[in-house]
Amino acid sequence: MAIKRSFIPNQVFIGLPWKTVRPRYERIIDRLIAKFPVHFTIVGRNDGQDAEDLFGVIKARISSSSFAIFDATGGNANVSLEYGYAEALNIPRAIYMSTHKAARATAGAPIISDLGGKRRNQYKTETVLSAHLHAFCREHNYTTRFEKFLTKASRNLNKGAKKSQRTLALKIIHTFDGEDELRRDDLVQRIQAKGYELAETENLIKLLHAAGLINVTTGRYASARVT
Repeated sequence: MAIKRSFIPNQVFIGLPWKTVRPRYERIIDRLIAKFPVHFTIVGRNDGQDAEDLFGVIKARISSSSFAIFDATGGNANVSLEYGYAEALNIPRAIYMSTHKAARATAGAPIISDLGGKRRNQYKTETVLSAHLHAFCREHNYTTRFEKFLTKASRNLNKGAKKSQRTLALKIIHTFDGEDELRRDDLVQRIQAKGYELAETENLIKLLHAAGLINVTTGRYASARVT
């Protein structure tokens, strides 16, 4: 009998070579945050004190993610290890790989066994990689739920109000990035610190909760999380 896995619905793990391709992913992700409610998590050197601790963090991030993307460019052994862990947990996953001449020239042996038999998204330029990631975000289940919510919640609003509502909704969702859970008061305060009024913040939090995109408990020590 399969064990039901608990994960953060909008979190996507990215495993990649630290020095070579990480910067291009970070540039693209900075743009994606303004458009989609998907949270991409990349584990860095500052996430652990040593290699053993770091892999513990990586395993926790993979297991708590809805999907995992692995960039096989350059034949990185760590990425291979991470892929194997995700495969063992049967986490939905995809392989990305640069076909740029320089990347092929420096690549070692394939990092993932039987790579030829696995589907991959190939890219030669950052623009193509960006297109792949944009398409991924548009098709992600959490994005689909988010867009459905916005369509319903903004049906009586004018164009400007719809845009403002979308921006605030994205800010609320992304406040949870890197957090399993937040105190409700902290969530509200962080949004207010971005210049939003209490009433509009409270109202949209209630709407997101009603739509099942976040869950907010009640009481003095109320907490909230992405659902």
